[in-house]
Amino acid sequence: MKRVTRDHVIYAMDKANPPVAVVQPGERLLVETEDCFSGQIKEATKSLGVWFDYSRINPATGPIEVVGANPGDVLEVVIEEIVLPRQGVMATYPGWGPLGSDVRESMVKIVPIEGARVLFSSDISLPVRPMIGVIGTAPSGKAVPCGSPGPHGGNLDTKEITCGTRVFLPVFVPEALLALGDVHATMADGEVCGTAVECRAEVLIRVELHFGLHWKTPHLIREEHHYVLASGATLEEAIQLATRETVEMLAYAQGLSWNEAYMLASLACDLQISQVVNPLKTVRVKIPSALLPHTPL
Repeated sequence: MKRVTRDHVIYAMDKANPPVAVVQPGERLLVETEDCFSGQIKEATKSLGVWFDYSRINPATGPIEVVGANPGDVLEVVIEEIVLPRQGVMATYPGWGPLGSDVRESMVKIVPIEGARVLFSSDISLPVRPMIGVIGTAPSGKAVPCGSPGPHGGNLDTKEITCGTRVFLPVFVPEALLALGDVHATMADGEVCGTAVECRAEVLIRVELHFGLHWKTPHLIREEHHYVLASGATLEEAIQLATRETVEMLAYAQGLSWNEAYMLASLACDLQISQVVNPLKTVRVKIPSALLPHTPL
């Protein structure tokens, strides 16, 4: 099995990035990821300080060339396993998150990871729920920083991108140029302070390739549900993008008029917020897979 080490990272998803590994559809790959701070934070402190290099935020390991991938195809990344270290780190900073104007000084917190729990404090522990924050392909236009989400994926910060999930990413350039990183030991919807339990990881994935899906945004399939993800400058814009793709899928799958599909979405599909702290906001629509019987997957 091939391994891509965490010293092969990018800070922007860009069609000009040279690939560091090559995989065939159906191949498995072990990807080492760095934390979102590029390993710069080693201990708790009240300030990030002048020593902190903000240009090294959100590294993604890669890019990985997928043989045979072409613009218009859809890349499937099956997340088989996420192995975590024994600790992660959190931070908040003035301006981060919806209450960033209330944050007077930065704060860094080291969070131990013991077994199936993350130890937020001596009195508070939470279940470990590992997930991938950044996963995407190269966009066809100008480079997109790994800290931003978009139609290519990127910093989606969606907690359903976890073990057992099938992640579907539109391909915009030849060979797709997949990259991933920014693993969290646990995160709640919204990621409101700007960080989760950020950590290094080893991620085992399998890569597949699909033709003729014509999806415009990232999609997920997990257990009995299909998720449509979309990002926008505002939550309203992201909601419109995700809902429009959902309605179009339902209309096609069920042979409904657009209005009927819109009504069905209102009855059966949950609108959920993934994150509100990145340059674009990300939402997802959760669709029962039974309503999409003709999806060719």
